[in-house]
Amino acid sequence: MIVRARAPLRIDLAGGWTDVPPYSARVGGAVVNAAITLYAHAWLRREGEGVRLHALDLGARVTARRAAELGPDGELALLKAAARRYGPDGGFELTTRSDAPAGSGLGGSGAMGVALVAALTAARDERRLPAEIAGRAHELEVGEAGLEGGKQDQYIAALGGVQFMEFADPAVAVTRLDVPPSCVRELEHQLVLCYSGASRVSGETHRRVWERYREGDVTVTGALDGIKACALAMREALASGDVGRVGEILAENWRHQQALAAGMRTETMRALERVAAGAGAEAAKACGAGAGGCLVFLAKPGREFAVAEALRAAGGAVLGFTFDTTGVVTWTTAER
Repeated sequence: MIVRARAPLRIDLAGGWTDVPPYSARVGGAVVNAAITLYAHAWLRREGEGVRLHALDLGARVTARRAAELGPDGELALLKAAARRYGPDGGFELTTRSDAPAGSGLGGSGAMGVALVAALTAARDERRLPAEIAGRAHELEVGEAGLEGGKQDQYIAALGGVQFMEFADPAVAVTRLDVPPSCVRELEHQLVLCYSGASRVSGETHRRVWERYREGDVTVTGALDGIKACALAMREALASGDVGRVGEILAENWRHQQALAAGMRTETMRALERVAAGAGAEAAKACGAGAGGCLVFLAKPGREFAVAEALRAAGGAVLGFTFDTTGVVTWTTAER
């Protein structure tokens, strides 16, 4: 028997960075994000002796005699942490795959953590609510795998839909937004998602941003406050179905995000923004932390194809998607 799980990736429409401590602990963060039909996949096979971990999209493999022997260092830190914490007794094979490139800025590691927790707990016949899976996945990523980040990625991957999230560590409050169906359909047409190249935002960049914030740097503090205000405005724009206003807020959020640290907007990203604007894009924003990864563009109605073609011609990789309304799902299948 194979136990499978998949969890959606996301586009953070506004508010990203404010879900990360110390800002979320001191002020309280706010994020609006949307789950999309690109997924992190995990599946488990109980087989023989030993533990085998495979990340198919990364071409990486780790083996051990027992899950307890999987150390936190080296490759596949998240898979090893999941196997140590939630792996079944005896031998098993744990395999993962992502529909998006590594460093895409689409919350891939958070979604993968959710898929891993969901698959492994289902294999143990444990029933978990989506929010509980999200919380455990965040603990796994930050506490056991030693990776930095906020909580928005795990919660949107577990819950799906378009969500408004508030963070006041350790509390998380999540509200599914009732977006008019016509607005949802139009955003699925007008939003163009493009991968610019692997993100270069490193732990050092995060360290500098949060060090400056702790020191009271007015530029960083003002940028974070502006990003949070964008999340509040985005909630209202989506609730009213105002697609044009969505584009204005995307652009404003991106301006604030660039103020956090030098290098948030790479030359490749600048070039893609220029060609997209020339083809009919009204707004752009980096997904995730920035400095590479994906950009999301809002094209003028009827200009979506032209924007996508211009981005491809400029070397970008356009990723097709619609919105996911389900969140994480698990199922089993018999081996043949």
